[in-house]
Amino acid sequence: MILETHIPSPALQPYIKAFHVIESQGLPLENRVLPGTAISLAFRFGGQVADGHGLQHTVIPEASLAGLRQSARLITYRPHSGTIVALLREGMAPAFLREPLYEMKGLTLGLDSFFAHSEIARVQEQLFGACNHRVRLAILERFLLTKLRPHEPDPTALHAVAAIRQAKGWLPMAELASGMCLSQDAFEKRFRRAVGLSPKPFADIVRLNALIDANRPGRSIQRLALEGGYFDQAHFNRAFKRFTGLPPRQFFSQSRLW
Repeated sequence: MILETHIPSPALQPYIKAFHVIESQGLPLENRVLPGTAISLAFRFGGQVADGHGLQHTVIPEASLAGLRQSARLITYRPHSGTIVALLREGMAPAFLREPLYEMKGLTLGLDSFFAHSEIARVQEQLFGACNHRVRLAILERFLLTKLRPHEPDPTALHAVAAIRQAKGWLPMAELASGMCLSQDAFEKRFRRAVGLSPKPFADIVRLNALIDANRPGRSIQRLALEGGYFDQAHFNRAFKRFTGLPPRQFFSQSRLW
């Protein structure tokens, strides 16, 4: 398994957090991918990648978009598969996409739903024929630069994203809306339109990822729940299983590729 992270060129850094290059080499791999806060664009340059497990799997298109989701995905990488994933910054997807982001929630869609099929096919042909990752990243960046359009991100949504991150997701949404002099309904609509998910589930994603990242060997599940603000163990267990697909103890006993 090879996982490389690449920083975008300066022209794309305001819009893209990072590029991940994922290769399975000669063995099939299955990885549990937790929900994140970035809408992602994925471009395959070899093999096959599927969403799901066993007979319940769905082959992912060679070029795809994954909207924000609230539960984990099981991704299977067939032998000799290779994928480049572009993680978009929160609030910046409209610089590439005209479609309402909230309608993409929980979905994985072929990129030819958003761009001309001929353009996607040309990029895929170039990626499959490229001799190394440096060339592939250059091909992908050229394509994305041609798709950039003028976009002024919503400062209210970006401020809310930053506040939620700083609080590690442990922040009342009514308090956040009030601090911006907005009704909770108006705040939620602006956030959802800019980010692709309502603020409360977005904060839950940040909160649970922060808890998982903070876990250390020997730390009890009860203490982890309390540190995350879950004073009811049963509530924490339910929220954790919805998020990861597994109970806490089982999840932490398994290895993850990333």
